[in-house]
Amino acid sequence: MADILIDLRAKILERGPNGIKCISRIFRHMNVGHSERLSLKKFSDSLKAFGLSLPESSVEELFKYIDKNGKNEILFEEFLQALRPPMSQTRISIINEAFAKFDQTGDGVITVEDLRGVYSVKRHPKYLNGEMTEDQILRTFLDVFDQGVKDGTVTKEEFTDYYSGVGANIDTDEDFVKMMKTAWEI
Repeated sequence: MADILIDLRAKILERGPNGIKCISRIFRHMNVGHSERLSLKKFSDSLKAFGLSLPESSVEELFKYIDKNGKNEILFEEFLQALRPPMSQTRISIINEAFAKFDQTGDGVITVEDLRGVYSVKRHPKYLNGEMTEDQILRTFLDVFDQGVKDGTVTKEEFTDYYSGVGANIDTDEDFVKMMKTAWEI
């Protein structure tokens, strides 16, 4: 199973940063009901539309591996998570450092209240022109990391998943750390 997943990941990433975007568009297009769930047939058709020719047995094996709950359908997000390569300890450490900077209360989630002390909106164009309040801008910022239900809280898992996806397009740990330190001033 691991070989099939590694081969699929490599074929998608061969197309560079647009590989994931392209297969995402195809999957969303195949998902006629917009339920974000794919049947085995839609999954197989999506891979073919992307130009990946895998034996049917490999597609079935991959589908079953991704279908963690055994309901014969996969969530699109589950597919994306399966594609992401494992992160090194170096990347995990810098992600944890950034998360800790924002989790001011230390309760394991980032909220608008946590952001107030570490993220300034004072120069944001929509704040300056009065279009959005500080809370609205902070909430919009949180929603970037908040997966699934947009509940105004970002867990460490959501934050890590987000950066796992970002990191898939950054070749070296050194470049990833540099990006994180620059972005979060750590």
